[in-house]
Amino acid sequence: MKGFRDAAEFRRVFEQIFQLMNETPEVGRKLRDAHAPHRFVITDLDLEFHVDGAPVSAEKEGKFLRWSWGKADWQPVITMRMSSEVANRFFQGKENVALALALGRVKLSGPPLTLLQLAPVTNPIHPVYRAWLKKSRLDHLLA
Repeated sequence: MKGFRDAAEFRRVFEQIFQLMNETPEVGRKLRDAHAPHRFVITDLDLEFHVDGAPVSAEKEGKFLRWSWGKADWQPVITMRMSSEVANRFFQGKENVALALALGRVKLSGPPLTLLQLAPVTNPIHPVYRAWLKKSRLDHLLA
């Protein structure tokens, strides 16, 4: 894995991950219903990404989540600081959150139990994300 070419590629790919979660109700709905807004700080690219549940009324349009780069209109319950490589590996199912926390690859602000309970919710997205990377000819990002 060579990693992301630049911050723009990371932004495009990370937004796609959350779009895939919106298209996968068993993931998007559970994350929305957890009421645990997240902030991802991508340390090597100096990016900040916020994600929260979309209003329940947006479900009719297939939207369970909403996200924002930089500042957001909501406060995060959990903030995770990590490199773009760790984030990419996590969403492919190749990075164990508990181990990453223990080894310092992920720095957490907020309740660890909430994160550890929510991490498995994203499991169904792992093969979908990997397939999208292959289809999009982003093989350099496959973990």
